[in-house]
This record gives sequence, structure tokens and C-alpha cells, in this order.
Amino acid sequence: MSYSLGHYSFGGAGSSLQGGGGYSYTAGDDAYTAQQPYDDEADRTDVLKLVLYDLNSAIAPRDVRLMAIHAALEEFDHDDEALHDEELELRADHILLQKLTYAMCVDPRGVEVGLICSALEAVYRAGRTRLGRSFHEICDALLPLFVGMVRAPPGAMPGTGTGDRYDEAPVLHPPGGREGEAGQHGGGGPEG
Repeated sequence: MSYSLGHYSFGGAGSSLQGGGGYSYTAGDDAYTAQQPYDDEADRTDVLKLVLYDLNSAIAPRDVRLMAIHAALEEFDHDDEALHDEELELRADHILLQKLTYAMCVDPRGVEVGLICSALEAVYRAGRTRLGRSFHEICDALLPLFVGMVRAPPGAMPGTGTGDRYDEAPVLHPPGGREGEAGQHGGGGPEG
């Protein structure tokens, strides 16, 4: 069974759909091909709901997750603030947070994490008000993930790895001598 919605075509599993200038995506029992722009706002909303449903449902195997993430990234990669607000209203941020949490557990330094972060960056091109509301809703879970991404791996912290001598780095003093002495010379530099 197949049907069409605006610039999108849907069919059963195993369908190979291709659209001119769009992208093709197959996961689970649905397949679709996207071509922008949309005929009307309802078409875009319907397709966005399908993309988010597939993204939320794609757990295993990894290839299905990656296809869903690529489709979402393709859908979110634009500069229309109102459309990004709509994506956040449909909870794209929550779904991406869930996918990011899972990806960080499976392979914290993998390509999947980078793709999900790119999709999250894209939906966060929304308006300031909606962006603030989104961040307020998920920041308690999102910030620890971001900290985990930028934290140095074990053994890379100063003094924890063999040969790391960061603890012997020279201490720089303000101009004019040691700390507390800078004000004595007017802070303009060493005098002597």
C-alpha cells in the first residue's frame, strides 16, 4: 500500500523511493522521500510528525537509527525560525535528547552523537522565547550530557597520565611583579 502527501510519498517496507532534489528514507514499515518546499503548512506538519515518529521509534538496529537521524537532520536543516518553533512544539528537542542519551551510552565518541548534536543545533535555531522554554524543560538532563562530551577522557587530566607534567607549568604573574604588587607600581608594567 502506498500513498502520497504533498511532496512526500509513503509505501510499505522494502519500497525504494526517490524524489527529485529530495532525500529518501526507509525505516520500519514506512518509507518516504522529501522534496521541499511544501505545498502548504499542513503538509510540512504531517511530514514533520512522521519524521519525529520514526526518529522516536528507531532503536535497533543501528542502521535504522542512523537513517532516522539523517532524515531528521535533513528536515531540521533550514533557517526558518517559525518552522523551528514548530519542531520544538512537537517535542523534537525531547526526542533528540532521548536519542543523545542512548547514543552516549552506546558509543560516547561515535558519529551518531555528532549527528544528533547537529540535529539538536538545527532545531535550536528557533525563536528566543521558544528556545528558552525548550532549554528550561530539558536543561537538567541536557547539561550533564554536554559536560560529559567536553570533559577530557580519563588519564588526560593534569597529573593523571604518564608523562603529563601540567602541574609544573610556569605561573604567570601580573606586570610589575608578584600578585598583589601590581598596584604598587600603578599597574603599568615593571619598573626598576
